[in-house]
Amino acid sequence: MGLVKDSEVDSYLDDYINGRIPDGLKINCALDNHLRWKQGSFNMILGHDNVGKTYWRIWYYLCLAKLYGKTFCIWTGENKAGQIFRDLIKMYSGKEVKSLSLAEVSRYKQEIGQYFKFVDNKYLYKYKDLLSIFDDGDYSGCLIDPYTGLDRDFSHSANYDFLNTSRQWVNKTGKTIDVCTHPVSASGRAVGMYPANHQWANHVKMPNKSDTEGGKPFPNRCDDFYVIHRLTQLESMRTYTMVGVDKVKDTETGGSNTNLDEPVLCEYNNGFGFTINGINPLLDVQKKSLPLEPNGDFDIPF
Repeated sequence: MGLVKDSEVDSYLDDYINGRIPDGLKINCALDNHLRWKQGSFNMILGHDNVGKTYWRIWYYLCLAKLYGKTFCIWTGENKAGQIFRDLIKMYSGKEVKSLSLAEVSRYKQEIGQYFKFVDNKYLYKYKDLLSIFDDGDYSGCLIDPYTGLDRDFSHSANYDFLNTSRQWVNKTGKTIDVCTHPVSASGRAVGMYPANHQWANHVKMPNKSDTEGGKPFPNRCDDFYVIHRLTQLESMRTYTMVGVDKVKDTETGGSNTNLDEPVLCEYNNGFGFTINGINPLLDVQKKSLPLEPNGDFDIPF
């Protein structure tokens, strides 16, 4: 505790001037214009129920595992680890899981399992319990999904306790933490619909960061803020996950806000990994497996 030393500031400025501050990582598609992976950041992900927040983020993590060997620990209170592994295997292999032999499923599970660990969701956790579990492994990133599913107090001060503690935890550990959450009820009612003159008239609008349940403290305290949306009742758009970026704290290292009503469209691609403008960042991993190292501490029965 105390004052920052001049040497720390000098070191950063020297690294910045000489180009030694790394840019956020790309996954080689149009998402890179707005969204980058940055180690040691605190990010919020907002979206209505059933729009695919978890699915989209797991896909993004798989891209990072494939390209850079990033590792993740995930708590999701609304999705079973086995179901997520099923989806990961399908994206990773480029094949329907039921078409694979048991030996192939086992091999893919072992390969992917080097990069993904899951917190048992049979229990109700306080956020400090999860941070303690995240501390125990050498993970690049961790996911709390959703914040609204934690064992917590529903108060303004409790929200700030969570935000401030998470902010401090990220600064201390250098790990990235993503937190999924939901918008307030009003954003899904008539007032939250696209207007009559809009191309998506009468469908629920993509929420913005101020719609977060709990209000502005969440976008205020995070580094980056993403919004995930899907027009689930519009046939022509049902397979598109809409990604809006409402905040990028450090644009110097990459990323930028998306324009109003111009989200990045990620097409579901029948579950074989999203395509963005026809590009599937996972295509290479379907041809070449990740390096495989023995890992006996993770197993899911199929």
